[in-house]
Amino acid sequence: MTRFIRRLTASAALTLMAILSVPAQGQQPATTLPTNVPTRPTIAVFNMAAVMRDYGKAKYQVYLLNKKREELSKDILVWRSELAKLQQEYQQQQVAELRDKIGKQMVDLSRKIQDREAEVNRILNDEASAIISQLYDEIKMVVDKTAEMNGYHIVFAYPDAVTAEELKNPMIKELKLKPPAAQPFYVARHVDLTPVLIQTLNAWYPPKDAQGNIVDVNKLPPLGAGSGVTPTGASAPAPSGQR
Repeated sequence: MTRFIRRLTASAALTLMAILSVPAQGQQPATTLPTNVPTRPTIAVFNMAAVMRDYGKAKYQVYLLNKKREELSKDILVWRSELAKLQQEYQQQQVAELRDKIGKQMVDLSRKIQDREAEVNRILNDEASAIISQLYDEIKMVVDKTAEMNGYHIVFAYPDAVTAEELKNPMIKELKLKPPAAQPFYVARHVDLTPVLIQTLNAWYPPKDAQGNIVDVNKLPPLGAGSGVTPTGASAPAPSGQR
């Protein structure tokens, strides 16, 4: 059986070579490569983690979501404080009937907290989905236009460290060894579009408040308690109003 497969494979290869060696009727065999073959790399990459970190609109939307979470969670903070007091009273109470009463209050309050947390998460998840969809469309637009301007046929997005501290993080290294998609281990500077995309996104889609004023995300107040190189040869698209 093995010999038969080898003979069949060899026969098919010889037949294919014979077909390719015979020019089509009225045609001469090609002796030179087409003149329109690209002579420079047509693949580029960008670090999605860096884009999302330095894209002002993305940062502002995250800030607004966190701010809304704080506002929607005010009742939860009050109820948790009440629950902590009830727990302390329950431990200190010696009368069985009163302990049962306090215990029922604790159960009711715990359920109330859980219901409110589920409602808050649902509201924020719905808003986050809409925001992510919009950010994707904007990033896709800039990537498409940048690729068209610079003649790239393929642009890969990949997650990688952004700061020098993150480069030492074992979790980042493990992510690069077990990537969910294409993960370049080496990126030449002239094919890295990350700085160009960040610059263009911030120019085309600046973060704006409810009144339409541009927001400086570097001056946003903290909530609660608690440098790129332009790639050689890559051009940024003109502002969206001039496309």
